[in-house]
Amino acid sequence: MLLIGQWRLAQLISQRHTKNYRLMQLNMEINDLKEYATNIADGSLSLSEMMSAPGSMFNRQMQYMMASSQYSQMVAQNQMTQLSSNPLYQQMMAQSQNAQLQQQYQMMMYRSFYKQAQQQFAKYEAKLLNEKQKEMSKEKLSLESELAMIDEEIKTTKEATKNDVQNFVPQYA
Repeated sequence: MLLIGQWRLAQLISQRHTKNYRLMQLNMEINDLKEYATNIADGSLSLSEMMSAPGSMFNRQMQYMMASSQYSQMVAQNQMTQLSSNPLYQQMMAQSQNAQLQQQYQMMMYRSFYKQAQQQFAKYEAKLLNEKQKEMSKEKLSLESELAMIDEEIKTTKEATKNDVQNFVPQYA
């Protein structure tokens, strides 16, 4: 019985180390996600935000930048196409004789549509990050409760082992 108790104690300690390691990883991932969410909150990433990003989020940030740019360009081009087919817009452009002014106005509108699309994409990404963070928080709570149960079992196993040792000690009267 004594050997079984020691074997079980070693097994529990190993489980505790494994779960503590996973808990540490989860905490780091949650912090990295929070930092990433802060970086993309305005819809775009600056060079300093890219350089200060955690290594675990670098690939995701690169994918975000590419996808955000492609999505924003597509949306801005579609909205510019819709705008150019608008009779009021066509009339305004026809009244303006200055080609440079027309081009500046078109660029301003394109940038506005592009920025709006970037913000929409950032909201979508933030929603995904929030869901992922919720999943990770659930896993973290589960690990913490498992660790508490393991610690309790370690305590009872140590007590049982101590009692077994006392039972094996010869009693001389």
